[in-house]
This record gives sequence, structure tokens and C-alpha cells, in this order.
Amino acid sequence: MHQDRRGIAVTTSSAAACRHLDAAVSSVLAHRADANGHLVAALAADASFALAHCLSGFLLLVLGRAELAPAARRALRRARASLGRRGGTAREHALAAALDAWCSGEMELAAAILEASLATHPLDAMTAKLVHALRFMLGDALGMRRSIESILPAWSEDVPGFGFMLGCHAFALEETAALAAAEAAGRRALALEPEDVWACHAVAHVFDARDEPACGLAWIRAHSGRWCAVNNFARHLVWHEALFHLARKDRTAALALYDGVIREGTKDDYRDMANAAALLLQLERHGCSVGRRWEELADIAEHGARDRLLVFARLHDLLCLVSAGRWDAAYRGFAAMDVDARSSQGSQARLLAPVGLPMAKLILAGSEAALPGSTAQLRNEIARLGGSRAQRRTFEQILDDAMAGRQSRAVA
Repeated sequence: MHQDRRGIAVTTSSAAACRHLDAAVSSVLAHRADANGHLVAALAADASFALAHCLSGFLLLVLGRAELAPAARRALRRARASLGRRGGTAREHALAAALDAWCSGEMELAAAILEASLATHPLDAMTAKLVHALRFMLGDALGMRRSIESILPAWSEDVPGFGFMLGCHAFALEETAALAAAEAAGRRALALEPEDVWACHAVAHVFDARDEPACGLAWIRAHSGRWCAVNNFARHLVWHEALFHLARKDRTAALALYDGVIREGTKDDYRDMANAAALLLQLERHGCSVGRRWEELADIAEHGARDRLLVFARLHDLLCLVSAGRWDAAYRGFAAMDVDARSSQGSQARLLAPVGLPMAKLILAGSEAALPGSTAQLRNEIARLGGSRAQRRTFEQILDDAMAGRQSRAVA
């Protein structure tokens, strides 16, 4: 048995496997694109490395695609087989149980299991980041903040990765409207970990929340040179940059960023699709003609929408389809959501009836009359869709337009 770089026991006889897992965790914390390569190397060194199998499964589930769910379950089976043969620590069994819960669609349960493990192992950076991601996807900002604040007292600058934990805290603070504390934590995080793109992102959110686009642009430009190794999350920072340009009435600069970075990177990752759809909507709200750009997104949505597991993603796909006039595909997507609301299980299926379907009806009809309940109730529930406050602004604006008696841009 070895220990990771924070002194936590790891069940493997291979020092190389342990080193590669540490590298994979560091990549996850920094949102680098090479995390999977490090996991492949860890499993090459120890094919039965339970923790590496668990992290592989979690990283597949974060992508929110149904086609990847079987691979995540295979990772879970391999982790459990290893734990059965070798034994394992309580932490390793907890990670496998959390992966099992998430594979079953129970995201809240997965987060709770991981948080219980963190209570015993507060320096477990991998688990802390996974909880942070889960609470973010669930739209549970208070839970995200409680989770990171429960472990921070155990951390110090002497513990490797402390800056990344501060970056998580910074974002949780911003999402709970503690803006001054968020900015301070984000700046300190970056001072300790210059690679912490999540901390950079948290401070960008602070400038967005304060309506300080000039400060936001200066902040992003000052740090963009550090993103060369970052995965597609770098495009999300460019999305923020484009929104800052729009806030300054510079439609040309925002559209150039769409075409030069966001549009070119959009494939089928729901996060890229959300960036693109939200920016096109904002561009049009600012009076910018976007040509056939909705058609390009609708092509992706029409072929990939059935594979989405997250309601957040399915609604963005629906927005793309409606905005491009793909009504048949849009209604098929809505019908699939309706079926899942009645017949499926798990966190996302339970979200459909109170939030997903009402918002989908607004996107389709653009009228408050489409809602079965009150708009105030829906507004209070929008946070459950997940994502950040800035990302959910898309849905809030669609709701605002409907309440004002205007059609949303989605059906204009």
C-alpha cells in the first residue's frame, strides 16, 4: 500500500500507479486535458487499481452522455472486483459506492456518500472536487459551499493543492452572493496555484455579478496565457469574455469570439453547446444577426439530444432546435422528456416535472400561458437545473420575456 501526495492511503502495490493517479487528480483540479492519459498510465502500471477505475467512471459521468454510461458501469465493476480481491480502505469503498449511486442516476446520494467520506479524509482533493462538481450540476450552491467549508480548516499552504481548494471556495462564495469574499479567495488561490482556471473563473463571475465588464475583460486577458493546457473549459472563459463585450455594447467583438473560438470548438459536449446557445441568444437580444449559426447548433442537437442525461443540457438542445425552426425534432425532444418524467428514475428524471417540462414548454411556446403553474414557482426552481447563476440567466430571460407578454427569442 502507498500514500498519495497528501498522505492518504492508496491500495496498490505500484508506486508508479500511485504517481500517475496523483497526476490525474492534479489535472482534474486544474481542468487540464491530460487527466485521462494519466489514468491510462496508472492502469497500465496496475490494471486492478480501484481508485483509478473509480475516477475514470466519475469523469465519464461528468460528461452527462448516456452513451458513456456503460463504460462508467464497467469502471465500477472493475473497481468493485479489485476491492473484493484485495480489500481496500473505507475511502475507496465509499468512492465505489458513490460511483454506483451516480451510475444509477442518484446524484444527490452520490454527493452525500462522498461528503461522508470527506468528514474522515478532509485532505482528499479528488473527492472534494467530485463533490464540488456534483453540487454544481445539481444547482446546490449552498451545498457546494458547505462542503468545501467543512474541510478547509484541515488545509494549509503546506498541503499540496491548497490553492485549488481555495478556488472551489471562491466559486461557491460567488454563487452564494458573497462577492467580496469570493474575489479575495479567488485571487489568493491563483497566487498559490497559477494554473487554477476555476479560481480565475470564480473572479470573472464576481465581475459579472457586479456588472463590471471592463474589469472582467482585463482580468480574463491577464490570465488567458495560462490556458494552453486547459480542456474545453477554456472556451467557457471565452464565453465570459464575449458576455463582457456585449455588456459594453461591443457586438462585433462578441461575435468574433463566437466564430473564432466558441463556434469552432462546439461538437457535442453539452457544456460547449450551452456556451454557444446562450451566447447566440444574447447576441440576438443585443440586435445582432447571427445568420445560420443556429442551424449549425441544431444539427448537433438533433443528432445528439437523445443522448443527454442532464435536463440543463436537454433544454439548451431544445433552444437550438426551436431557434432554427426544427419543430419536428423539438417536439420529439419534448415528448422524450415527458416520457422520462413519468417512467424514469434518478435525480434528473425527478427534475423534469417541476422544472424541466415547464421550461421546455416556455421555449416551445414562448408564452406564460404555456405554464401549468405559477411563474414565481418556476423561477424559484430554476436553480435546480444546475450550472452557474450566469448560465441560468438564459432560462430566466426566457421566463421574463414570457411574463412580459413577449415571445422569447426562442420562437421569434
